[in-house]
Amino acid sequence: MLKVAVCDDSRMDVERLEAIFDKLSCYPVSYDVYFSAEELLKCISLNRELYHLYIFDIEMPGMTGLELAKKMRESGVKALFVFLTGYTQYVMEAFDVFTFDFIPKPATIEKLESVIIKAMDYLDMVKQDFVFQFCKKQFRVSCVDILYFEKKGRQAVIHTIPEDFKMNMTVSEILEQLDERVFVQIHASYIVNMEHLRSIEGDEAVMDNGDRLLISRSHKQGLKERHMEFVRRMV
Repeated sequence: MLKVAVCDDSRMDVERLEAIFDKLSCYPVSYDVYFSAEELLKCISLNRELYHLYIFDIEMPGMTGLELAKKMRESGVKALFVFLTGYTQYVMEAFDVFTFDFIPKPATIEKLESVIIKAMDYLDMVKQDFVFQFCKKQFRVSCVDILYFEKKGRQAVIHTIPEDFKMNMTVSEILEQLDERVFVQIHASYIVNMEHLRSIEGDEAVMDNGDRLLISRSHKQGLKERHMEFVRRMV
């Protein structure tokens, strides 16, 4: 079930979205509506309510949708963010909070359906765990949290958002567990998660945490092609 939170102060826009959600009842989606940023933040804080997808109106009195999104990202929320807006001047600023998509006003059934399908496809891509052993203990790490793998001699390091893990696995063994639509090898020592690939600058891959990883000549073209496929799938 895809859990969605809608935050919009306009009852007219909310009613339009609700009517569209009713027409898309064939999809496994549940949604809740909040009429202010403060209301949504309070609910999350008190009830620890978590959603897979948040739809924010950018233009809201008090705290705007962008301010709300930034506050949620700062608190560690990793869900998908979609902005409902009739303005294009906010697009570049919205990308700072890792925006998943935009829904132009007035919302249409075609666009909302596209967002739902894309979100379900994306969540299916990143929902798996990576399993490994180290010092006779078994560990399980969510692939969505993995930034990249680094091979160091006989050992390998999993660099994740909260911490790093060591393990004894070959590059081939690592790749066997990974979704090739999301992870790509860029060097004999590096396998990166394209969801956390911020940019490709010359011979370096810049990750979300600021780490700059060397791209080998033999993997450079493959990285560009795979990254383009990944971006197209998200559009």
